[in-house]
Amino acid sequence: MSDGGYQFYVLTSDGLSVEQVFEVFSYPMGDITVRRIPDTEPVFGAMHVLQVHRSAVDWTLVAEWAALVEDLFPGQPRVLALPYLPSARGDKDIPSPAVVNATLAAGTGITDIVTVDPHSPVWLAAMRAAGPGIREHVLPLADIVAAALRADDDRVTHLGVISPDKGAVARATEVATLLGAPVYVASKNREPKTGRLTHYSFDVELAPGNYLVVDDICDGGGTFALLAGAVPDGVVLDLWVTHGGFTKPSYSAEARAPYRRIYTTDSLGTAVAAALHDYQIQVMALQPWITDILAGLGAERAVRPVGVGENR
Repeated sequence: MSDGGYQFYVLTSDGLSVEQVFEVFSYPMGDITVRRIPDTEPVFGAMHVLQVHRSAVDWTLVAEWAALVEDLFPGQPRVLALPYLPSARGDKDIPSPAVVNATLAAGTGITDIVTVDPHSPVWLAAMRAAGPGIREHVLPLADIVAAALRADDDRVTHLGVISPDKGAVARATEVATLLGAPVYVASKNREPKTGRLTHYSFDVELAPGNYLVVDDICDGGGTFALLAGAVPDGVVLDLWVTHGGFTKPSYSAEARAPYRRIYTTDSLGTAVAAALHDYQIQVMALQPWITDILAGLGAERAVRPVGVGENR
C-alpha cells in the first residue's frame, strides 16, 4: 500500500506488481515504524519494493521495512525505488547532506536501489563506498524524455537542447543525442561581491524556433525564469526537469510562465500535485521503466543458483 509517500509492493513470479500489506504506523508518542497491517497475511512474491515519492526520506522507516521483509521472507531482494536522491544537490557542502543521506541509505539493509538522473556522481559513490554490495540501477533519462515528448499532443520539433549551465551538459547531451539535435550551453553571470546569479547569456545567437531546456531539478524556478529572459524574440522554450519540486507555488508558476510546456516525472509528489492545477505541466510516470528494471532483476534471479539463506 501507499502511506505518506512510501509505497510498499511485491513483484510476483509472473511479473505483476501487487500491493504489500504494510503500513507506516505512528505510536501515541509520535515514534513511527513499518508494520504488517493487523489481521492480514503478507503477500508472497519474487522481490519486495519500497518506492518513495518524497524529497526527504526517513531512513529509519526504510531500515524497518527492510528488516520486516527479511524476517518474513529471508534472502529475498529488498529494492528501494528512490527516483529522487535526497539532498543530492548538497554534494559540495560541508558537512555534505548528499554523503550523509547516501551513507544512511547504505546501512538500511536494502539489496538494490533504483533511481533516475542523479544530480552528480557523489551520492551514489558515497553509497557505494559504505555499501559496496548494493546494486545500483539508473533509469534511462533520454528514453524517458523522448517518451514524454511523444505523449504531448501538441509536440513540436526542437531545433536544439539547452543546458542551463556547465553542470547539466552531460544530461542535455544525452537527451540531444537521442533527439538528433545540437546542444547549446548557457552561461551564468553572477554579481562579483555576493555571487548572486544576475542573468544568463549565450555565446551564440539562437535562431527563431523551439528549444528544449534540460535540467534535473526545479525548486522555486528562479533560475529558469532568468534563463528565459536571455533568449531573443522568436525563440520558444520548453522545459524538462526530471524532478519537479515546485516548492513555492505562486513564484514557481510565475517562473514557469515564459515556457510553452513543462515536462517532468512523478518522482516527487509535488510535481503530480502541481500538474493537477497547471495544465502547462505534463508528468511522465516512471513506473514502466521501474517495472522493466524489476523484471530484469527477477529474470536474473530466476536463472542463477539460489544461495545459502535465500529462497525464491
